[in-house]
Amino acid sequence: MNAMKCTPWLVALAISAAQAQTPLAPAQPTAAPPVAETAMEPQPLYIVQLTTGPAWDQSKAADEQAGFKEHSQNLGRMRREGLLLVGARFRDSFADKGMLILRVADAKAALAQFATDPMVRDKQFNLDIAEFQPFFEGYLARPLRSNAAPSTALKELSWLPGCWAGTNGRMEFREHWMPAAGGMMMGMGRTLANRKVVSYESMRIETDATGVPVFTAKPSGQAEGSFKMLSGDNNRVVFENLAHDFPQRVIYELKSASVLHARIEGKDKGKDKFVDFPMRRATCD
Repeated sequence: MNAMKCTPWLVALAISAAQAQTPLAPAQPTAAPPVAETAMEPQPLYIVQLTTGPAWDQSKAADEQAGFKEHSQNLGRMRREGLLLVGARFRDSFADKGMLILRVADAKAALAQFATDPMVRDKQFNLDIAEFQPFFEGYLARPLRSNAAPSTALKELSWLPGCWAGTNGRMEFREHWMPAAGGMMMGMGRTLANRKVVSYESMRIETDATGVPVFTAKPSGQAEGSFKMLSGDNNRVVFENLAHDFPQRVIYELKSASVLHARIEGKDKGKDKFVDFPMRRATCD
């Protein structure tokens, strides 16, 4: 059957008939049309790379630098305000570096986040800012070791505490190491030649902000130097700081329950150099 075409007057008639059969309802207020929400484009991402500047004190660990507390507080503020998405440390062939990923309007806004950071203001850190354009999105979880308590991280060095003594030619040396407590191991060393003290040093091993053990020594007559653990297990540990003058590495190795071998090594005036300290367990008298 062909569909019947309705002319305008037929439509009007049908509407009138329907109205006649249905009681009139009270008029309802006309609702305002919904306001269309404008989709906001997310702000771009910027990567901020931090490298040590001319005012960085090479003899101190990162958390011992002047202004580190205020620097950390500034990072915490950016995190609370939702500007700082990722913060990390990494190492290339030259030095330890820091990396931050910020979500801000532009590079100028990224730089403005460091206006009150004393470590940037005083040139302990140099900043390099560039737009960050990821082509794969993803999620990064913090490594488990970063959440470990300091005492847990130092358990790898539980074989080091005690008193050790040795000789190398006419040199006599001793090291006394206390067990870890409060997230720190403390030690002291002394070297004699012809029964006279020729050098001494205070030492400590503690974890940095990322949970990695750091060896710090203050030799007599020299500035304090810090070396981050490069590798370690249940009988050998290597600490390294390539930016330090000689030595750049400090190594402790437990050869047996009663034999400890210590070594410092690196470059000295462009040439390879090392000094060995063979020691045996001794009394602490």
